[in-house]
Amino acid sequence: MNVIKSHLVRLFANPFSAFVLFGLFSVALTSLLLLNSRQKDWQEEKRSFDNIIRLYDANNMGGDVTESDQFYKVGNSMFSRVRIMAFNTHDTRHECINRLSELNLPLNDMAIIRVCQNMLASAGNSPEKDQFITVMPILSPTDKLIGARVRITTLSNVPGFINILTSSAEVVTLVCISLLIAIMGSLLSLFTKKYLIELPATARYDDLTGVLRRDAFYQLANRALKVAYQEDKPLCAMLIDIDHFKQVNDTWGHAAGDKTLKTIADIIRHSFRNRDIICRLGGDEFAVVLPGITLENAMRVAERVREGIHEFGYNATSVAPGITVSIGLVAAELPDERLDEIIRRADVNLYQAKRSRNCTVATQPASAQQEMTETTTASAS
Repeated sequence: MNVIKSHLVRLFANPFSAFVLFGLFSVALTSLLLLNSRQKDWQEEKRSFDNIIRLYDANNMGGDVTESDQFYKVGNSMFSRVRIMAFNTHDTRHECINRLSELNLPLNDMAIIRVCQNMLASAGNSPEKDQFITVMPILSPTDKLIGARVRITTLSNVPGFINILTSSAEVVTLVCISLLIAIMGSLLSLFTKKYLIELPATARYDDLTGVLRRDAFYQLANRALKVAYQEDKPLCAMLIDIDHFKQVNDTWGHAAGDKTLKTIADIIRHSFRNRDIICRLGGDEFAVVLPGITLENAMRVAERVREGIHEFGYNATSVAPGITVSIGLVAAELPDERLDEIIRRADVNLYQAKRSRNCTVATQPASAQQEMTETTTASAS
């Protein structure tokens, strides 16, 4: 039993399998409901058919003519009214003409005379009302006129939405089809969420640190750089590299190294704004693009990051005692410097910072016609 339950759970957990199963079930149920609806329509029309036969049989030649007025439904859009008139006077011709004239049928005088005097069938139609009228004389065994049969067949108006709700079978069919489409929409939603939203979003971020991967970083950073050019706003970029990270792996193991990377990534992420673009370029190197910020303010942020990691390294609970970072910082050369060139200049500053360790090196763009180099080394606490 548990095996069957497990297989069923797996089957329904798969969007494609669930789609097929629910689709087949809905098709089967809808087909049964439609079949039931058709059979009910057939039974209704069969009853009308039998009533018409009995009506005509009762008024065959030699039978008594009885006054009657009955309605019959013919299909889904037509109904018929059959009226039997019995003539009881000696002058049946005049009685026939008078009574047929009183019905206001869309027949001319010649058509009525054809029935009442010549005792022949006559027919006509009313285009305004979508009606077709047939009038047949009823004769005695001696071929005397004793009555008339008037049949008016009317086509109903074009069906509207309200007509859908007149049949319980049609309502249930509508509900089933709606549920099927709703289920399909739900499955499509799950598919979209899983494969078009969650997976691409997951693929954008580094599994260990939770910051952007290189491809996603370059895509967003290039977009931010383009906006900075268009709006003539400053933009800075920095590279952050962990000092002597290889020694952490060699001394404390790769688990400690992974934990160190994650902790440093958290410190970096919490040191920047939501709009800043942070990524792990690879190994122990991080990159950050800061839109709309001057080099002076970016320098303060870089120092806050460096000092925060320095404090973490000298914390008694640190998994990597003495860990520090070096930072290379640059401001973009607006309005035509490419992102690759900005990162290259930041890498040059990072190289200089790595020579001293635990410091930040920042340079102004060449257009400022000045270069500022600031090296801040934290004293060991």
